[in-house]
Amino acid sequence: MTITRRHALVSVALFAGVPLMDGAVSPDAVAAGRELDLANWTMVDSLSDEFDTPLNPDRWHKGLWYPGSDLHAFRDDNALTEGGNLRLYARKEYYAGKGYTFGAVESVFDTPGVCSYVEVRAKCLAGAANVLSAIWLQSSRLDGVNHLLADPNPEIDIQENTADRVMQAALHLWPGNDEARHVRYGGNANPNVGVDVTADYHLYGAERRDGRLRLYFDRRLLWELPAPDPSLWRMSRHVVFSLEAHRGWPRDAGLPASFDIDYVHTYYRTPEAVQPDGVYRIVESTTGRCLVRTENGPVLSGKAAEVDEASRWRLIRQDDFTYVVSDPDGVGTLGLGALSGYPGTVVVINQAGVTGADSAGSVNRWHVLPSTSTTERVRLLSKFAGLALAPGEDGVLVGEDDVDWILEEIIPPIPEPEPQMPAYVAASKERPGAVILTGDWNGDGVDTYAVRIGTRVVFYNDNRVDAPVAAAFTLGRAGDTVYVGDWNGDGSDSLALKRGNHVFLQVTANSPVTAVGTLADLDKARG
Repeated sequence: MTITRRHALVSVALFAGVPLMDGAVSPDAVAAGRELDLANWTMVDSLSDEFDTPLNPDRWHKGLWYPGSDLHAFRDDNALTEGGNLRLYARKEYYAGKGYTFGAVESVFDTPGVCSYVEVRAKCLAGAANVLSAIWLQSSRLDGVNHLLADPNPEIDIQENTADRVMQAALHLWPGNDEARHVRYGGNANPNVGVDVTADYHLYGAERRDGRLRLYFDRRLLWELPAPDPSLWRMSRHVVFSLEAHRGWPRDAGLPASFDIDYVHTYYRTPEAVQPDGVYRIVESTTGRCLVRTENGPVLSGKAAEVDEASRWRLIRQDDFTYVVSDPDGVGTLGLGALSGYPGTVVVINQAGVTGADSAGSVNRWHVLPSTSTTERVRLLSKFAGLALAPGEDGVLVGEDDVDWILEEIIPPIPEPEPQMPAYVAASKERPGAVILTGDWNGDGVDTYAVRIGTRVVFYNDNRVDAPVAAAFTLGRAGDTVYVGDWNGDGSDSLALKRGNHVFLQVTANSPVTAVGTLADLDKARG
């Protein structure tokens, strides 16, 4: 199987004037022409790039999973940043057995579906070169092997300029990474964009939300349709930029030339409700059972009042508004057990699972969205698959149908208030050389304060601002090191002074009298 044949098929269909159908019925599309309002969207920096610096290999992979076409080969040297742009060059040169070289890149970062908008500002390669500029969403393994990442491998072609005044869009599925099972859902050529897209920069956008796909040109809606396959709007995807030989033979006189990308911005639909942040029990709304961690993975078990530490989950929002759902220590993360966009994929606890901005991280991230029925409940959808967390026969999985969950916040107990410092202690904190000590000076089970400045020590037996002085006297030398402990085991603390290898133990905290001790006595000192 060679995925490059997909491009040959598209080219032939375009030149022959044949609809891009492959036997599939193209869904109805609506060209509404309304303008996109970004007021309700938030840009995600980790999933965007201004191309002001050299390409970061942690964010962009040069080349694609197929080597090129019958006419050209992709070459890493043809993709570089210059003047605040990513430039993909087409050149007339012999390389890897082909007469032309083109540039192509695929993002390492993984843009979400479900409620996202990806926008690219770009100038397509000059028409004189007869080379097609492509902006699309697809995900490969990023290893140069001719294999896509996860079934059913949905593809959204946002722009393929088959002509200089055209925005050509199309949708595909590649189940099993098998050309024989390839499904093409038609295309939408828009010759009425009104401008030459090779002459200047324009905005190309793809919105995926509410089961629909919306494609924009200069933020004007050009094409809207229900997703013909749910994976097209739900699954996370990489951003791909490439030059292709879909227009036929390149024209040598127009080369070299470049496809210039000014930026790619990824937006997430700004949540309307306050987002969770903390430790929660995740309760299935219809049965009241809690999501619980076990050695065999997450299961639904018990009522909320009956479960233990294993029912506590920490929800940590990421910068793309998705969440990492983990145990309270952040070691085991809730995630998919397989790279798949199909319903029925088992949910597991991935120990030390990666949670970054790439596809491996998307496996362990979740959309936390309001329920469609009430604002008091939520839906949890896998960022990778876009499918809903749902009960299964032996555990939990992801499925087509939304399931409502209740997030019961676990509020930690309010700690005991810090004891109040006597006024003199508080004032002494800022004095040079002052040492603040605490101990149970009178054996009543309550630690109180003492202050040592130079050789003078002041003790208190009460923790309040106006506490009276319990004892005050001169003790030892200013250079002595001071320890607190119960040296004789009577339940009361006092001080010990260490002077070189000599140790002096205060007999009681209310007296300056000391007895000779040993270095071993200091093992009893409080930490």
